[in-house]
Amino acid sequence: MEAAKDNSATRGRSEWRTVASPGQRLLALVTGATDGIGEAVSHRLAGIVDTLLVHGKSASLLSALAAELAPAHPGTSIVPVLGDLRSFADVRRMTASIRMTFDHIDILINNAATAGRHPRAVTEDGNESIFQVNYLSPVLLVAELYDLLRAARCCRVVNVVCDIHRQARAIGSGCDDSRRYHPLIAYAQSKFALAVHTATLASAFAESRCTAVCLDPGVAETKLRRKLVVLPGGVVSEAADNVLYAATMRPMPREFYLRGKEIVQPEPELLRAHVQRELEVMTVGALGRRLPWGETSETGPSTACC
Repeated sequence: MEAAKDNSATRGRSEWRTVASPGQRLLALVTGATDGIGEAVSHRLAGIVDTLLVHGKSASLLSALAAELAPAHPGTSIVPVLGDLRSFADVRRMTASIRMTFDHIDILINNAATAGRHPRAVTEDGNESIFQVNYLSPVLLVAELYDLLRAARCCRVVNVVCDIHRQARAIGSGCDDSRRYHPLIAYAQSKFALAVHTATLASAFAESRCTAVCLDPGVAETKLRRKLVVLPGGVVSEAADNVLYAATMRPMPREFYLRGKEIVQPEPELLRAHVQRELEVMTVGALGRRLPWGETSETGPSTACC
């Protein structure tokens, strides 16, 4: 497994070096980096990029992760990023700090997620907590860092989803009514929204040097999974390898959904223009700001290759 990880790191660094501008340092940001898949992905990316921003909501866990990563990867600057995705103010504070320090981002991995709990919880911003952490805050993160992503020679946004989203056919249904609320349904709807958003973002990136993909990394034994279901999961390292592949692979035209390392056909619902528009209107209202990638495109996912 270690050999496979090293090969992935070497391939990833080689491919991204060929597209980065001469002299431009490769920079990646991983959310939810202090546990599970995010932590494993951080260990892999630290061997690829020059600067790795690791996000988490616990200062002590971030310090421990940085202390572990830095000596193992002396060629990579490890930057802890403290922030709670349950708060839009925290996301804006976090992104403002990043913008003050860095002028581009090559890889953004939206990995952080929550399984929520019963009864239904509402954030300080007035949103159901699972929907905000798993969908609204990742979208806000992309919006706030959009110009840094576009400033990179070739940026990649990876949204970590789950095939459970295929069980959701409506956005928000069951999340706003506490009598019908169930954390598993809310989780599926949040990942459905994130997958729809990825299709929209991929379209907006068309003809640019940026790409967006969403990935089901596979069933891994994490704390998040144990909160959702009681059945055991697979090996976290394999899921992390899949995320690394999604972050560094050379994109194929009009393909944005991966299951493991396989590009698969997304649910038709993700590509429906009225679904994308409905979600965008809801998102703009919840975030209280315009989305810099503009109106929902009806041209389909990006055909540009880095």
